[in-house]
Amino acid sequence: MSFLPVHSRQLSRQQRFSCLQMCLSTLLLLASLAAVAGEPCQPFEGGRVDARMLEVMRRAASEGRLYRVDPGSSRVGFCIRYFPQQEFRGEFTHIVGGLVMPSTMHQYGQALLLIHTTTLNASNENLVPLVKSHEFMDTSRYPDMLFQGRAFEWLGPLQGYIYGDLTLKGITQPVVFNVGIEILDEGLGNLPDRIRLQGKGQVNRYQFNMRSHRLMISGTVELCLDVELVPWGS
Repeated sequence: MSFLPVHSRQLSRQQRFSCLQMCLSTLLLLASLAAVAGEPCQPFEGGRVDARMLEVMRRAASEGRLYRVDPGSSRVGFCIRYFPQQEFRGEFTHIVGGLVMPSTMHQYGQALLLIHTTTLNASNENLVPLVKSHEFMDTSRYPDMLFQGRAFEWLGPLQGYIYGDLTLKGITQPVVFNVGIEILDEGLGNLPDRIRLQGKGQVNRYQFNMRSHRLMISGTVELCLDVELVPWGS
């Protein structure tokens, strides 16, 4: 069964939502800014990611089934509580990415997310050196963090979970993102011209060997992503 039949332009809004669910189940890729104009798999070469996943990315780009993250409208952030009852918010905006549309209705895939941790904006600039130091993110030795999804579970037409693993400071731990999608521009074709994906997840910093300042800083870190996606060639 083809995912892009000629008559698909007559799909109802609900059917379009169902198609979009299948799209989001295949592959979410957030890479470095340099990947926009060139090879979409470049940030993941060298054995960091299974070669089969990279091949899916390349094939989708050649077949016109690849969406990219709009870097001007996208961000990935985190927040953590610290004494006395305050909250540190950090945000990474030097990101791009892509969404591979499946070639058939029965195709499933995985998720990828790569963030350069050196590009950090924060609510409290005085704490940025500590957050980037070896006691926490150690950005000089580990300039990025990687998320690889294992499965996608839909809870409703526009809400679901992405289950996967987060690698930070060379340590890999499981994490779950609760995500929702919004169609911003339906366009004239069978797929939207612009969509928005938002999600939240939680990790424990102690699991990533960030054990300093236990009495002053919470062990729970909330991760947030807010990205807009458009067709790769636009």
